[in-house]
Amino acid sequence: MTAYLTACRGTAMSYAYISSPNDGLITHYHLNDETGELSLVEQVEAGEKVNALSLSPDGSTLYGALRGQPPQVVSFSVDAGSGKLTRRAEAPLGAGLSYMATDRQGRFLFGASYGEDVVTLQPIDDELQVLEAIRKYPSGLHAHSVRTDPSNRFVYACVLGVDRVLQFTLDAQAGELQPIGEGFVTVDENTGPRHMAFSEDGHYMYVVGEMSGTVISFAIDAQTGALTQVGVESGIPASLNLSEGLVRDNRNNNLADDPTPRVWCADIHLVPGGKLLYITERTTSSVSVFEVADGGQLKYLDNHKLEEKQPRNIAVSPNGQWLIACGELSKVVGIYRIHPDGKIARVSQAPSGDGALWIEVLG
Repeated sequence: MTAYLTACRGTAMSYAYISSPNDGLITHYHLNDETGELSLVEQVEAGEKVNALSLSPDGSTLYGALRGQPPQVVSFSVDAGSGKLTRRAEAPLGAGLSYMATDRQGRFLFGASYGEDVVTLQPIDDELQVLEAIRKYPSGLHAHSVRTDPSNRFVYACVLGVDRVLQFTLDAQAGELQPIGEGFVTVDENTGPRHMAFSEDGHYMYVVGEMSGTVISFAIDAQTGALTQVGVESGIPASLNLSEGLVRDNRNNNLADDPTPRVWCADIHLVPGGKLLYITERTTSSVSVFEVADGGQLKYLDNHKLEEKQPRNIAVSPNGQWLIACGELSKVVGIYRIHPDGKIARVSQAPSGDGALWIEVLG
């Protein structure tokens, strides 16, 4: 798919799609892979409180989770030559989702519901339409992400409120999840496991703690999928002057009655090639970068300020040269050059939607 898209464009170009729940839009950008220039192409009406996005593995379909009532998923066709979106269908979701992802073959749509404390699974048909058959798996307080590993045999879910990472095998034939062992591993109290990233070889998984600002490294058993913790590294230097984070929900999301600056991490991404890893910190509007060493170990390198305020999500371009940052309280999306040592430099920007928070990149 990537080679075809590049041939159609004539210029090395990636597409970025960013959701903004406050205005219900998905904004489509072109990213010049050579210069880092970002240009706004179109803004498409998605629907009430559009939040999590997910691209099908072949890049032909973009799914958006709508957190209105009732919760729905909307699907768009992605034009291979221009990246433009055409609305195609809607389907019900099993809950209001904070995170959504397809499996690696595009046969299932997974969701994590922070407010309803479940992980969901829905089949996707041969036309890439999400079906109404919904399976729900209780997660414990505040499920925040769910993804399959690179082998597509195992499924993991971060559950922020109980400091657990759920672990399952995916029975693709039956369309079901089966627990691995007792079904979860625990992390240190008040870590708040939120989002995850996988090494390209599938041997390791990295989980960012929303409240701790640490990244936990897990080894993945190639036979069973069971997780074993192999390291913990902090991404919060003393210079940020942050106190330990707290669990947040709709009643106290911004901790308006608590003036203490607290750790409030969000997203995590590996740079293609697997040598650098970034996490976001929202209170200070910054990213921390780590070096990835052998055995799944991480070494903290530095923390870099972003101009985008309250960066819930970031993304890395497919060529590994650019970091894309949006902020829930920012009117622009920024592009930063990634240097080999992990340092970043801002090179361009484009207007964003209102409350921009989720980025999907196709290249």
